[in-house]
Amino acid sequence: MYERIKDWGTKADKPLCFTSAYYALIFMATAAFISYLPLFYAELGIGAAGIGMLTALSSLVGVAATPLWGTIGDRAKVKNRILYICLLATAAAVWLIPLSGSRFWLLAIVLCLFFSFQSAINPLSDAITLELAARHRFRFSVVRTGGVFGFAVMSVVAGSLIARSTTAMFLLYSLLTVAAWLCCTRLTEVEGRQRDRRIIPFWEVLRSRSLRRLYAYVLVLGTALGFYISFHAIYTVRQGISMEWLGLTITAGSLSQLPVTIYFDKLHARLGMNRLLLIAGMLHALRWLLYACWLNPYTLLFLSLLHGGTFILVYMCIARYVHEHIRAELKVSGQMMNFIVLNGAGRIIGALLGGAGAEYFGYGTVFAALGACSLAAAVIFGLSMRKRHSRILI
Repeated sequence: MYERIKDWGTKADKPLCFTSAYYALIFMATAAFISYLPLFYAELGIGAAGIGMLTALSSLVGVAATPLWGTIGDRAKVKNRILYICLLATAAAVWLIPLSGSRFWLLAIVLCLFFSFQSAINPLSDAITLELAARHRFRFSVVRTGGVFGFAVMSVVAGSLIARSTTAMFLLYSLLTVAAWLCCTRLTEVEGRQRDRRIIPFWEVLRSRSLRRLYAYVLVLGTALGFYISFHAIYTVRQGISMEWLGLTITAGSLSQLPVTIYFDKLHARLGMNRLLLIAGMLHALRWLLYACWLNPYTLLFLSLLHGGTFILVYMCIARYVHEHIRAELKVSGQMMNFIVLNGAGRIIGALLGGAGAEYFGYGTVFAALGACSLAAAVIFGLSMRKRHSRILI
């Protein structure tokens, strides 16, 4: 590892350097904005149900937009140029959110505009990076580690700044996204695979029965994550935990992903994707059940550390599976479908149903229900593995 870092200045390793820097910046922007956006809603006086509606609407727009972006990316002359457009558009559109004030429907319209571009950034980035990794012979997991570091560092900075003013999140997001765009322009160009070929519909991705089974399981886990992302900051602060401590625990949670990103290839080779996904499901269940009955300033750190075995494990598994098993002409569309299931549909269901449930029954009750659902999904997935001799997907 030391030798790899020492040689980063060489021409051969420049693609890895620029790609890692890009991921660090784009995840820093995410850390400074997405995790804290519900607090901005709450500051405007919007209740849990309203926050759930806004979050679900944002995700719904992302779900609706990603098939279009997937098709455009696969058919584009150069995929990178589509990513440039999305980065610059979000850096500008983010300022419309605070300018909309407390007018709910105007805020909803602005969020639709922003997330119609923002939802495409990560899937496009993954599709481009996975192809660059194969071309330049570096590991995607190493690049994703740069994203983990960026997210961790910015979570501390953002928590401190946003505690003073929630509007700081918009400035941080805009500046970091522009910096990511500048870095992105140094990446090797990747051509679309459907140029001068037969046009393949976006939904062709779902033709695989194995992938449909995988997505059904991931959707349950994504729903729990959707509720967590939408409401954990509000729930945590209402439990008497400070914003600064919240930021530090988010950082700890981000850093807990490092062992997964660094050793993912070895874990995948040793355990296989099915077992990794089963482990992720069991850890999801444990995490949400503990959130329901054991949340305080002392236990929050432990609960945050469980993040390393939840989201990132699922994300890495499905990103790799799609890249290796989906035909070349649908690489971007496949990563977009990953976003739809894990971040889009899951977040919509988690935000809408979870927000309504939290309004009537409380946040803790909803976390308990989602923990039970995650446990049931993991048990069913595990039984299916045994029935099919651990060969559901691979």
